[in-house]
Amino acid sequence: MRPLILIIVLYLAGSSVALAQPVVVASIRPLQLIAAAITEGVSETFLVMDSSQDPHHPSLKPSQRRAMNQADIFIWIGPQLETGMEQIVAQLSATVLPALQISDLRIYQLNNKPDPHIWLDTDNVRLIARSLTKALIEIDRQNENQYGANLTRFHQQLDVLDEEISNTLQAPSFPPFAVYHDGYQYFEKQFSLSHRTSFTSNEEVQPGIRQVLAIKSVLDSDNVNCIVVDPSVNTENLGNQLERSNLRFISVDVLAHDIPLAGDAYLRFMNNMASNFSSCRD
Repeated sequence: MRPLILIIVLYLAGSSVALAQPVVVASIRPLQLIAAAITEGVSETFLVMDSSQDPHHPSLKPSQRRAMNQADIFIWIGPQLETGMEQIVAQLSATVLPALQISDLRIYQLNNKPDPHIWLDTDNVRLIARSLTKALIEIDRQNENQYGANLTRFHQQLDVLDEEISNTLQAPSFPPFAVYHDGYQYFEKQFSLSHRTSFTSNEEVQPGIRQVLAIKSVLDSDNVNCIVVDPSVNTENLGNQLERSNLRFISVDVLAHDIPLAGDAYLRFMNNMASNFSSCRD
């Protein structure tokens, strides 16, 4: 009986290894949402940086480092966003996907460097999802059909999403608006929007009072009453500096921290963004 028991134990142990699903870890929430669409029905995806951290200046906790070390696939934007993580990423045994290096991406410039906010363009997201699917299939042939089906469904959903966003925004009649920083340009350009002015081209640099006054002049002359801001912006203070009683501040979180994780989370994130932008019409 002992040899038979040993065979059964070894078989079960081997089966558990075979059934273990790849661990996908994303550096930021938007990439986790994209990954969730591809891994749905197979496995969960995990996040490194939560809402308490600025991806431009990551300071990783031991638990976050462990999550990265346990990854089979680690997806990040690249050092253009997650500054300072290069050495940590280089030490990983995982398959590493730097999203900004994916072929055929539409990449715009910001401050004479590649703008890293590539996930705000759904055409880019299609390419990111395809690259992730390929990486998953290479290490998990057992679920190749599921990953492929998920990718096909996600692309179809993105087609519908593009139409929904266009209908929500109605770009030809969209009112004039300003942005606090230029981090929304992928979304704006894909859906034919164009802000009148921005307070800063670098979201890490706060505008001085002279810059604010110059912006106020543009707002007045172009009759701009809507400003799209990051949730971290002190809109009360900014409103006092602008001395405009009819200003509307629209908060848009490009890092999607308020979106619950699910297979359709990226779709909801982008629909929410379109809805928030469309608040400029109210």
